[in-house]
Amino acid sequence: MPTDEWLARPLSEFVRSVAFSVAEGQEELDRRSMAAQRALEREIESGELAYDLDASWLRFSEVEADLELTLSVEGKEIRDPETNEVRGYKPVVSAVPLNHVVVGEYEVDAEIASEVRLKIAPVPPESRRP
Repeated sequence: MPTDEWLARPLSEFVRSVAFSVAEGQEELDRRSMAAQRALEREIESGELAYDLDASWLRFSEVEADLELTLSVEGKEIRDPETNEVRGYKPVVSAVPLNHVVVGEYEVDAEIASEVRLKIAPVPPESRRP
């Protein structure tokens, strides 16, 4: 269970966490496919496999994440580097995942929760020029 200190996080951390989780999953799929391809190539070279095969390459065609969060906006001080005086405030959006613990312990109204939808899709790499 999260502590109060880690409960509210900047929204960018939630988005980054989802994106990195998808990327890590894709890397694992790629490693599995590379290992399978190397095994097939060894079997072809040794004569165990009579015909040429390619491993299946899997990728996430699209990942959607629907997050129910409570959002708050706070101002982060912007200080003058020379005088250290506050020059202004940068808005920071913080998010708390909406779950039964948050609703019960912090008396959050679930009816006013924000929905954040993310869609992550693969983009082919740019071609390299020789």
